[in-house]
This record gives sequence, structure tokens and C-alpha cells, in this order.
Amino acid sequence: MSLSHERQEERRADDGALRGSALGVLARLRPSFPEVGFSLEATGDDCLSGDEFWVEEGAGLEAGLAYQDRFAEGMDDRIRAAHLIAFYSNQLALALGGLYLGAGIVAAVRGLRFEEFSRPYGERLVAAKRFHFSLALPAVGDQLRANTDVFGEAFAAHLAPIVAMLKRRAGLSSGAQWRLAADSLAGGFLEIGRVLGDEETAMARALAIVKRADTPLLSDKLRYEDIAVEIGDTAGNRTVSRIYRVRGGCCLYYRTEDGSFCDSCVLLPPDDRRARLQAHLLALQASQRQSP
Repeated sequence: MSLSHERQEERRADDGALRGSALGVLARLRPSFPEVGFSLEATGDDCLSGDEFWVEEGAGLEAGLAYQDRFAEGMDDRIRAAHLIAFYSNQLALALGGLYLGAGIVAAVRGLRFEEFSRPYGERLVAAKRFHFSLALPAVGDQLRANTDVFGEAFAAHLAPIVAMLKRRAGLSSGAQWRLAADSLAGGFLEIGRVLGDEETAMARALAIVKRADTPLLSDKLRYEDIAVEIGDTAGNRTVSRIYRVRGGCCLYYRTEDGSFCDSCVLLPPDDRRARLQAHLLALQASQRQSP
């Protein structure tokens, strides 16, 4: 066997190992995140490249903006844009961040589509939409250079033309959009870390991205906070805690009809925000106790 043939065999083996690792992580994460679609499959006729999907006045953009109306009444284009960039960035963070945190892989988006799916709501299923990302794995040589800086740069590069286009289309400033994107990345990483059983590493990597001075994702006020509450039950009093992502940006939901501030909103006074998050944690504990 020639040396070149041996090297080809080695590359194929490395590529196979990389793909196997990626598939294993996706299979582990997919049940926890039904709100986003991700796969390593061929893009297919219904998938478009990012440049094709995010065309100004294109069907993909308009469908994404219109879908945000299901979350509140009385949205204008700026509020729709704020919700869309947060919505898309969160799903992008879950799709790409899962491979990075779970296998150290910095993947790229090969294609995407905006698809229908059914999600649980109480005891019934409701129709919803999500982005489905067809992911491309890096070459083995490129994979050796994967780190937090590389991931953050790739994430920002993917979003940059979308941010610019939404600014033109809806008038929402680039700064406001990037803060929402940073919130989504930090929140997505925290969710992935919970599933993988390593919140600390997930948060550290997220903060390394959003606190880096030379990135548009820089967000001064974005942070994590450990919220604790005391619960009394048949076993006595005990303290439970949960880490929350505190936003650095605002989705403008409070400007909608009958809208209000989100529980982790940057505009809330710290004591009010903490009280809201404590109430959320109490409600979460109550629901978990009631689950079969």
C-alpha cells in the first residue's frame, strides 16, 4: 500500500470518527430541543443557503417576521425584527452549540428551511414552526483549530448579514440586534449545558464569547445569576437553586398590546427581576412535583 493511499485511509477514518461523534451528540440532544431542527443530512430541494433564505423582501424573511405575530398582539416591524433575531439566534445557538459543547466541533450551516412541526402545550399538541439547519462538519484539519474564539467568530459571521438586512428592512439598530443574539447564545449554551450535565463549562464558554472586546456579540450587562428559594414540604424546609441567564438586550415585548417585561429583562430593577425569577423557580418546582 502506498503512503498516499495510507493517508487517504487515515483521513477517511478520521472523517468517519468525526461524523460518528457528531451524530451521537445530535441524537442525545434532539429529544431535549424539539423546537429546533438539526441534522447532517443532505440539504434537499426544500433547503436554501443562508444567502438564499435571508433575502430582503424574500419569502423566508417575510415568513419569519410574520410568524412572530403569534407571540403578541400589536407588533410593529421593529418588534417583529427583535423577536425574529432572538428566535433565530437561539435556534442557531442550540444547533451549532450542541455540537461544539458536546463534541468540540465547530460546524457550519449548509442549508436551512422554516418548517412546521407539532410541539406539546399542556396535554395537547399545537402546530408551530421552527428553523431546520442542515449542518456541515469541518475538515479534520480545520477541526484541530476549533476553540471558543473560532466558534464565536463563525456564529457572528453567520448572523452579520442577517442583522444588516433586518436593520434595513425593519429599522432595528444593529446594536440592539447583537445584544439579543448574545442573549440567545448565552441562553442556548446554558440549556445545552443542563442537558449535558456541565453547566459551568457551557457558561464559561458563552461568557468567553459575549465578553470578548472585539466581537459584535459583546454585551456588558448580560450575565448569569444563581437564584435560590426555600421550599417547605413533608421532608421539611430545603433550599433549591437554579442558574438563569440575565439579559443584556430587550426584545421590546413590553411595547406590544398588553405586553410586559420578561422575567429576566435588562430593563427591570434587579430586585424585581430576582423576585420574578424566584417565582418562576417556585412554579417550576411545583410543576415537577406534580409530574408523574
